[in-house]
Formats: sequence, C-alpha cells, structure tokens
Amino acid sequence: MKADNPFDRKLNAHQGRIPISHVDGLTSVTDTLDFAWAAAQTVFEEAATPEHALKICELMLLCIHRNQDIQRKQLSTDNE
Repeated sequence: MKADNPFDRKLNAHQGRIPISHVDGLTSVTDTLDFAWAAAQTVFEEAATPEHALKICELMLLCIHRNQDIQRKQLSTDNE
C-alpha cells in the first residue's frame, strides 16, 4: 500500500470526528486486506485476483478471532 493513499486521506479528513475504536477497526481491516493481497500474490503469483485477496482476508479474520477466543479462554482458566 502506498504511503499516500485514499484510505489514509479519508481518515485524516475525518480525524477527530470518528471514535478511536472505529479508526482502529477500519485500520485493522484495511491492513489485513493489504496482507491478504500480499498472500494472494505470493500463492497465485501473476494469477492473483482481488477475489483471492478478499477470500484470504475473510479467512485471516476468522483465524484472528478464533485465536483471540482461545487466548481469552486461557486467560479465564488461568484466573480461576
């Protein structure tokens, strides 16, 4: 992702009007999609498509949430 991009310009234009929790979520999803695009290009090389990246992004987010649930359960068990 380029340093000067539409997403960051949009965030800057709305700075202070969007709750920080929303900014964190928007940034997290965008960064995950950027990683997914890199993964698609790694696996599929020149045949990589945005559809590949979107599916990989979906799977990445599922894995992230699953891992967070596992960590929460472990913390909850450790605190008992």
